[in-house]
Amino acid sequence: MGSPQAKGYWIVKAHNSPLVSIKGIREGLLITLGNCPYGELISELTAELDQKQAFLQGSKMVLQVGNRALQRTQLSEIQTLFEQHELTLWTILADHERTRAAARELGLATRLPGSQTDLEGKALPSSSRPSSGPESTSETSIGQNGLILKETLRSGRSIYHDGHIIIIGDVNPGAEVIAGGDVIVWGRLRGLVHAGALGDLSAVICALHLSPTQLRIADQIAVPPDEYQRRAIPEQAFIRSGQIIAEPWQPRT
Repeated sequence: MGSPQAKGYWIVKAHNSPLVSIKGIREGLLITLGNCPYGELISELTAELDQKQAFLQGSKMVLQVGNRALQRTQLSEIQTLFEQHELTLWTILADHERTRAAARELGLATRLPGSQTDLEGKALPSSSRPSSGPESTSETSIGQNGLILKETLRSGRSIYHDGHIIIIGDVNPGAEVIAGGDVIVWGRLRGLVHAGALGDLSAVICALHLSPTQLRIADQIAVPPDEYQRRAIPEQAFIRSGQIIAEPWQPRT
């Protein structure tokens, strides 16, 4: 796997894009709903929350519904669904005034802090807009949202984090690491690792010895063939042309 000829050794299982997308933002997690009938949307949202419940548990959620006109009873149903999964829905981002009015009746916010719109979704005058600066950039918040572990993860151990994860130690078979961002293992990676778990296709997985039972990046899943013998060299895995590949881990210039 250490040479360019070894790129194709991954067996890739692709998944269709869901009607519900989840990604990390400064204010928590943003869920964007696709364009489909309400009943189908609730089924898809329920399935997505069930699948990621352990990873999302305890998070603050922002729901983006676009121009969908939702009644108070429908938003209440969605709010209850989040509560059942131990999630807090606190903001509804909507283009339709009926949806924004229903959200306010339920005590939900309709804009994010620092937004350049008023409560009705109208653009603020330029003099009223908050000044931009390094503290307001998404890069700063993402950079601060990291978890560093100085230990070896043994079989049965699970780590979930919505940002980047750095592990100084090994990830043994039977252990799993799930991150919303990148995963870097300063040691041997022999367990299951999922980077970009909230849909980040640019996420990478790096290890001094990349020998996983399974790798996942965003919605892609890859496993090595049983007969493959891996050399103990630093490697990185990422998505290129719709599939997971691995290459020697080299500093970027």
